[in-house]
Amino acid sequence: MFTIHPDEIKDFTGDQLVGLLRRLLYAEARKAGVPLRGVEVPLQITVADGGQDGSIFWEGGKDSTDYFPGRDIVFQCKAKDSGDAQWKREVWTKPTQPPRIEKKALSDAVQGALDRGGSYIGITAKPLVNPKPDDRVEAIRQGIILAGGNPDKLAAIKVYEGNALAAWASTHPAVAVWIKQINARIDLAGFSTLDHWGTRADITTPPFVDSPDRRFSLGPQTADAIDFSQLAERLADELDQPRTSARIWGASGIGKTRSLYHALSTSTGLRGGSTAANFIFCDYREVRDDLWKVANQIVKERSVAVLVVDGCPLEEARRLNEIARAADSELRIITLGADGIDHDDQCVMIRPNQADRSTIRAILKAGLPKAKGDELDYLTDFCDGFPRIAVLAIETYGKRSILKSADDVAQQMLHAAGAHRETIRALECLSLFEKLSPDDNPADFDDIAETLVHMKGELMYENLVIAAGQHLVGRNYGAMNAQPRPIADFLGRRRLEYLRSSTLVDFLDRAMPHHRDATLARWRYLRPSPTLSAVINILLRGILADDKIVHPDAAAYLSAVVRVEPDRIARALFDAIGRPPLDDLAAIPVTDALIDALRFLAGREDSFWAAARMILRLAAVAETEGSPPIVSLLRQIFQVAAAGTQADDRHRREALEEALEEDDPRIRRAGVEALGGMIQTYLTRSAEFEQTGAEPFRPEWRPPDQSTMYAYFNWALERLREIWGKAPELRAAIEEHVAGDLRNLLAPELLPAIDAFVREVVAGAGHYFRATKSIGDWLYFDSTEKPTKFSRAVRALYDATLPRDPVDQALLHSRFWMSDLHDPDKRYAQDQERPDYDRSARIVATLAPGIAGDDDQRFRAIEAFATQKLNTPGPFAVALADHLPDPVSAFEHAVRALDASGNHEGVNFVGTLLSALDKRLTERPDDVKKLVGMARASEIFAANPIYIPTSLRVTDDRLDEFATDVREGKVSPRQSTVISHGRRLEQVSMAALERFIAALLDRGEDGGGWAALEILSLLLHDNKAPSAEMIELVKLALLSPSIADDSDGHAANSEYNYDRLFQALEASAAIDKIFARAVALQIEQACRTTGARYGRPSDALRVGLAMVVRHAPDEVWPVLAGFYEIATRVERERLNAIVSAAKPFAYDETRTGAGALFEVPLKLMLDWVKADPDARIGFLLTFFPILEQNGEVFAWHPALQQLAKLYGGRKRFREALRERIYPSSWGGSLNPHLSSFKAPLKAWTADCVIGDWATGMLASVERSLENDFYGR
Repeated sequence: MFTIHPDEIKDFTGDQLVGLLRRLLYAEARKAGVPLRGVEVPLQITVADGGQDGSIFWEGGKDSTDYFPGRDIVFQCKAKDSGDAQWKREVWTKPTQPPRIEKKALSDAVQGALDRGGSYIGITAKPLVNPKPDDRVEAIRQGIILAGGNPDKLAAIKVYEGNALAAWASTHPAVAVWIKQINARIDLAGFSTLDHWGTRADITTPPFVDSPDRRFSLGPQTADAIDFSQLAERLADELDQPRTSARIWGASGIGKTRSLYHALSTSTGLRGGSTAANFIFCDYREVRDDLWKVANQIVKERSVAVLVVDGCPLEEARRLNEIARAADSELRIITLGADGIDHDDQCVMIRPNQADRSTIRAILKAGLPKAKGDELDYLTDFCDGFPRIAVLAIETYGKRSILKSADDVAQQMLHAAGAHRETIRALECLSLFEKLSPDDNPADFDDIAETLVHMKGELMYENLVIAAGQHLVGRNYGAMNAQPRPIADFLGRRRLEYLRSSTLVDFLDRAMPHHRDATLARWRYLRPSPTLSAVINILLRGILADDKIVHPDAAAYLSAVVRVEPDRIARALFDAIGRPPLDDLAAIPVTDALIDALRFLAGREDSFWAAARMILRLAAVAETEGSPPIVSLLRQIFQVAAAGTQADDRHRREALEEALEEDDPRIRRAGVEALGGMIQTYLTRSAEFEQTGAEPFRPEWRPPDQSTMYAYFNWALERLREIWGKAPELRAAIEEHVAGDLRNLLAPELLPAIDAFVREVVAGAGHYFRATKSIGDWLYFDSTEKPTKFSRAVRALYDATLPRDPVDQALLHSRFWMSDLHDPDKRYAQDQERPDYDRSARIVATLAPGIAGDDDQRFRAIEAFATQKLNTPGPFAVALADHLPDPVSAFEHAVRALDASGNHEGVNFVGTLLSALDKRLTERPDDVKKLVGMARASEIFAANPIYIPTSLRVTDDRLDEFATDVREGKVSPRQSTVISHGRRLEQVSMAALERFIAALLDRGEDGGGWAALEILSLLLHDNKAPSAEMIELVKLALLSPSIADDSDGHAANSEYNYDRLFQALEASAAIDKIFARAVALQIEQACRTTGARYGRPSDALRVGLAMVVRHAPDEVWPVLAGFYEIATRVERERLNAIVSAAKPFAYDETRTGAGALFEVPLKLMLDWVKADPDARIGFLLTFFPILEQNGEVFAWHPALQQLAKLYGGRKRFREALRERIYPSSWGGSLNPHLSSFKAPLKAWTADCVIGDWATGMLASVERSLENDFYGR
């Protein structure tokens, strides 16, 4: 099918030959493995549309291909071959070609090729037989010599005549299809080029309406989407490598085919040329029999092609993808079809979202030019984002007035679609269900049809298939659903009017669970309905009667009925949950459906009290371990904001106050959880706030001002303090709640309540470790350098929390990570050049001798450390071991205490103590043998295979055994880092270390990459001249794919290790271009949402980017800028978090400075933006410096001024700048940040271009400061 004969091209005109050459160049470039991301410009192809010369030059990829002898080639096209003399002349300039001109001069193209050592290839459509091609080559050589050139300087001289061109075209199926379509007499068997594909009626009619804001989802998240302008570029990027595939899927009528065609057809430059040269288009329904043969042929011949298959079922698409993934395949696949899934590791899934209102309105306006604005708005709502339904509306109202009755509009649109009575009845039935799968259980489908619409199942199916052709039914994975929703809602309500309530109840009783759930899911959209109200009446006397309403059998109904009759269901649930004795509630299963119903009721102001009461009572009898969903919901509805309820602060306080008056300890425990939710500042919720459609709109409540918020917090803190004094059994939980968010709660308005509570805790226990850390964090990160009255009060409170007992002091500095407790006299900004990460280790080392020498303190310390969960007991254990008067007895005490505890909390201390004593007793092997025997005899210590090996000295053989345990999953990567503590790996060989690191990297998904970094960081400590082998091992670990994910384990410690390793590379001059590009690609992969990775990128990547961009900006910029062009909003937000000046939620960090990418040469960035300012300027504003400061005076940074001069008149520039002025995330008060913009904005107010915007923004900033909207 794709074999081209010389006769098919021998009569090509000059223009056709130029077109053929252009396609062949782009197609062969793919074969060379050249990436086509536009910003990188590694490929340059020039073919003059009306001329003769062409050229190609590329970087990267292969050095040559079968038809490209090198990377730099000049082509000469001649449609007709007129002999050797013609080819000799073509290398000369036009003025020197006449015979009368004796001195010949080489053309610029040929001279350039000679100077660069490139290649020269002649192209002619005329077939030549041997030895004529060689004669033409010799003529070219002679022409160069006659003009004073040396042809031997060229890498190659070739002539591709008709036979060679035909053979070349046959290796590229898409080019072959283009040739065959020029020769229309040849049967194309359903395969076509882009241009021919675009002549199909379903693409040409109606005219395409440009929709730049149309979104295409790459995953389940709303924000994980690209817009129409990114579609072609993203597809090309995803399919840049062979053996890849993509699928565009979605409901019929959503615009899949037209969107793809218009995205590809409007591509220009490299992308447009590649599309024309590599893409083959077909419709599965037309080429079903030949498709597999064609795909296998392309794979077998290793041809480079992108096969686009429209109307392809998902299962057949997966078969095609499997074919494309064959070894050595160069095939890429794009399929389009109704069915798909949100994410597939092997195939990029792209789902067109329903079109935005402006697009639908534009379609309607183009087809109904006489329609009024309100009429267009009315019809836009009815189309529900479906372009094809908009076309149907145009056909409906093209010659008649637009009626403003929903029922009439739906009826007329159904009539225009050609839906007959039987088809409409089938649609009415389908509209009662979220979806139906007729083939899953045909007998049940038949019963549905006969019961609900009095129709045979086969007839209903036949009519639904007809409706699918009219775009009124969507199909996915064999399932059918009525669309668009407004028409489906109309049909569903009408069908309900025709049904008796008893019929519907009977159907619900006997329906298969998935059919019952599918119809219940539609009820919220079919209200108000007298039939549904009558059905709920029956259900409340039956399956939902009395306490049955909370039985698991009723769970399936709750979400549906509560949205149709919320007040009646609230009363029924309260009778079952709010009135019985608390002891009886423990038997109630708290199902997801019950939680959903209670969440919905709590969202309404009218039912909040009852819902909150029920939630609190269920939380009171819930499990105390972990955080059961009902407890999480309780905490959510009492949050200060994002609580998902209309109830204001007063209603919520009253509801909780009444509950706390009860004298039941379980209610008090639940009340503590609710109070804990009230004071948390990290707000989360599991579902969006939901309005009740049949009720008047009421917004979700949020604090109107800060005084309301502080009053809310103070009330909760006072209640917690009261309960702490009355209920000793709840003290631990209360202390955890208060300390958990204490740093963010430290504000002058809250300090009296916090101070009183913290001092009471310290008075009772002698310490409050979590509070000490949180208050210390505030002093270190948030306090100003110049002390204030408030900061002095906080410092006094910090001092009051410090323990006086030496054992408690050692516990404090061992409970957290070594770098977590900061010197309260230092500030973060002052501590960056030489951060003190060893402060806690020094303190415990100072305490250890005294504790070891005191019998009581030594006993208490060993008991505590061997039985409590401590993050870093190692430094104290090491220090203690050196001063123990009787090491063997002390270790025996530690093992005995560990086993008596019955848990593993103290194993790190015992293991480190064993390790330290092993070193101390090196000359006393009998004592060491006793220690090991005690460890092996311990039930707790010997239970885990990691404890003993990591507590003893390490040899190559022991490390290899340990690496095997890591690789086989017996030891987790996070656990394995312990083996490197205490410099235990310094004596092993590099070969053994490499094997161990490789084992960790193989378990990257389990945190192996971060574990490897921690180990290498420890090994490089104080190593000023690492070996070349160590440098390569560090690079291997840093580039591990798992490093791109958010750090596993303690984030600060992980980022510290990452930073140290990059510093080691920089100090060793090991950051080269190859490594810099690899880091940039790693960042790109970290930000992507497609493929097999999940989660957000690690903040540590900011460090890596800053390092590599200093050394190789030209390698980093093309990768990240190119990715930005095709990224979804989620992906751009991830990228922005890495390249921006400050981390999200960072405290006391300037947000107006430069990000790492500002090191890129300015010209390179501005040239990139110039090509598409509106799409690209936003990226620069994420990392460009915004302000500069001179003393107390702020002004726009010169770099920003330059951008403003170029693009200040553009809306996107202003939007992006506003996002820098009002960031979406920050820590502490935003007021100083906003204040810094007042003078710069005022300076712009008189500007003729940006003055109006600056005036409005200045007013906004001043209003924000005046009302303290963003203060703490």
